[in-house]
Amino acid sequence: MGILAVMGEIKLQRRGFPSPLSKGENGLASFLSFKEERMKKFIICILFLLLMSPFLLADSLSLSFYQYLTDNLFQNRYAEPDQLSIMNFYFDKGFSNFSFFSEGNYTYLFQNSEFAYYVHDLGLDYLYPVNEKTALYFSLGGRGAFYRSDFSDFNYISFNFFSALKTYFSQTSIFKSDYSLEYRNYKYSLFDFLSHAISLSLDRYFQTKTTLKAEANWGYKYFFHPFISAEIDSADENQYWHYHGGKGKGSGYGKESSKITSLDGEGVGIQVFSLAGLIAQGLGNHIGLSLTGMKQWTLSGENPFTYVEDYYAVENPSYDRYSWAGYQLGGQLTALLPWNIQLKMGYTISNKEFPGIESMSLEGEPSGLTRKDERNQFEARLEKNFPRFSVFLFYSYIDNKSNDPFFEWKGHFFSAGIEWNLYFGERK
Repeated sequence: MGILAVMGEIKLQRRGFPSPLSKGENGLASFLSFKEERMKKFIICILFLLLMSPFLLADSLSLSFYQYLTDNLFQNRYAEPDQLSIMNFYFDKGFSNFSFFSEGNYTYLFQNSEFAYYVHDLGLDYLYPVNEKTALYFSLGGRGAFYRSDFSDFNYISFNFFSALKTYFSQTSIFKSDYSLEYRNYKYSLFDFLSHAISLSLDRYFQTKTTLKAEANWGYKYFFHPFISAEIDSADENQYWHYHGGKGKGSGYGKESSKITSLDGEGVGIQVFSLAGLIAQGLGNHIGLSLTGMKQWTLSGENPFTYVEDYYAVENPSYDRYSWAGYQLGGQLTALLPWNIQLKMGYTISNKEFPGIESMSLEGEPSGLTRKDERNQFEARLEKNFPRFSVFLFYSYIDNKSNDPFFEWKGHFFSAGIEWNLYFGERK
């Protein structure tokens, strides 16, 4: 099944329409069996790593488990609840200034199990001290993401390169710059891209427990194959149209611009630039306050997709930093509570415009306006660190307003997690 067909069916499902992808009661037994088998495989992998780590002489090994609960997984007006379990392992091994690292991450969704996926990273990094004040860092790695068969079009292999420079202008001033390159090759070539990003930042610390930070970022993302062929069999024609119908609003088969054109070999590039700043102030020994701001511009290009959606804790190739232009303002209070428990409370407001994305009515009628979202988000986090492990609790509430009524929504998000840190060899 093509990815546009699947995304179209999901769009129907989230707007209140039944979907062939939905599981019926007869599938409950197979669903539980699949879940049990996946859990067994993951446990076997973890045990294998634990047994092999002493032989590999890994410098560190981290095992993590996170549990998420939300009443709006797809972050739209037809709120759909779900639970997510995320299991993660990470280990590294140092060789002089080199280090080999590997990380695996498995995400399982209880109600939308077709979204379950596994991501694995492998890489080698190198730290080169230029002098007492300056150091260079390089990292070369690869990543693979693997979804279940229903969403295998999202599968990709990527190549990543990262380099960074850090230098002290003085004991209280730090300059940092970095460059990153990423190439991704998806099973569904519509999403294939190459991106470049450059970041420059300056941190300044004062004896008054004040910290100032200024940062500039530039990025360019190039889609190799942003269009699909216009030669479509009549039997499959409907799968290339996205639906924008609402619950109780009729059939919902409103056609919107699909941006389908002949594949002519030309790609599409998006270029963005942003400025960000931070001011942080320590209030005594146990309380800190920080304020942040960021403004992003789209210098050239626009999103080649018909619509973009942001899923909670699930990677989506059509939505990232290149998808929008706008600003974001936030504040955070950090407090050290009794028993060394750390509390963080923050509030963020953002205003985003999505170039190339048109807002539509619930009946699928285009408005002629570019989609714009205004978001207010509150979050709170409690964390306790122990010598070998740490635990946390997290809550967030989001109120999202949009000129596209489908993205007018509110949602609650809860999570809890635990992370074990094990050390081997001489490095601690």
